Amino acid sequence: MNQVTLDETTNYIFQWELIGNDEILIILSANVKTWLGVGWGNEINGMSNADYAVGIFDNNGKLNMSDMVVTPSQKMNKPNYDTKVGGTNDILTSYGYQTSDYTYIKFTRKLVTGDVVGDRDLFVDGRMTRLIWARGSSQNLTYHGQNNRGEISIDLSGANKSIQVNNSKDIYLYWHIALMLGSFLVLMPFGIFVARYMRHYHYWFPLHYLLLGSAFTFSIVAFILAFMMTTDRKFSKDVLHAWFGLFTIILMCLVVIGGVMSHLMWKPDRKNTPIFPDIIHAFMARLTYLVALVSIWTGLNTFGIPKEFSIVLGFVVTLFFGLVIFLEIYRKRYPNSVGDHGYDKKEIVLEDRNRTNSTININN
Repeated sequence: MNQVTLDETTNYIFQWELIGNDEILIILSANVKTWLGVGWGNEINGMSNADYAVGIFDNNGKLNMSDMVVTPSQKMNKPNYDTKVGGTNDILTSYGYQTSDYTYIKFTRKLVTGDVVGDRDLFVDGRMTRLIWARGSSQNLTYHGQNNRGEISIDLSGANKSIQVNNSKDIYLYWHIALMLGSFLVLMPFGIFVARYMRHYHYWFPLHYLLLGSAFTFSIVAFILAFMMTTDRKFSKDVLHAWFGLFTIILMCLVVIGGVMSHLMWKPDRKNTPIFPDIIHAFMARLTYLVALVSIWTGLNTFGIPKEFSIVLGFVVTLFFGLVIFLEIYRKRYPNSVGDHGYDKKEIVLEDRNRTNSTININN
């Protein structure tokens, strides 16, 4: 019996053995109570164009072994039953059981089934076979999360013991997370902070421009990487995080457009801050920040990121909001200390007096 460990976290093991010249026995086991699945194909694109065998247990502990597929023409990447796309169920035999912390599944099928719609042939002639594996976080067949899946390439003939781990999408994920956190936990909140509380410094606008511009660039790159992680570079309509991410990018674009318009339409002799575009720009920036936080939170849950990251995220956000609340209360408590655009009113009066005195001295 040949075997390879797919996931060391749960000791998810893939075992196989050839039966004669035309059948294969496959065993899946893991130290977790959930559904297990494996897929294969030689022209896989993400999850598309792959054959899947998924073992699901009902409430009575009975195994339902499913022959499934994601065809190249499918709009959604969730596997369908072969019988629903014009194929056939080619699982020959199956058996499985579960305990409170263990799942065991075995099944047999033909190497070549003849089902050209629903199945992809398995080869044992020395070529590498690309395998996709996944496990759930519950008994229900729902999205597995980024950390509960993986890809490897193995030789099913058993002659070549080497294993190729395909982890390019994991690299995209790490960069996506880093860029999103940098954009909306560091750059954007500080950009908002500068515009709100630091306008008495002459360099506030270049700093605000740099922070928000960098946040926008980071978020765009992160959004592109998100597409790189998806199957066939398609929008994942069935993932809540994808929708919040899309809304965040749209709002971020509107914030940048509003900021440019606010700068171009600014007049030094204006008496009040106009609703359009200045106030709307400020409101959109705050709304974008809040939506981005929800997007990050849903992303951490979608990709199965450890809860410690959520705790750190909550601490950082709480600290930022606490600082903002303190400054807002301070401004209301001491209304004469901070005037329009953050200038200290006493300093403004003193500065005007100095200018007047300088003018008088020059004239004299």
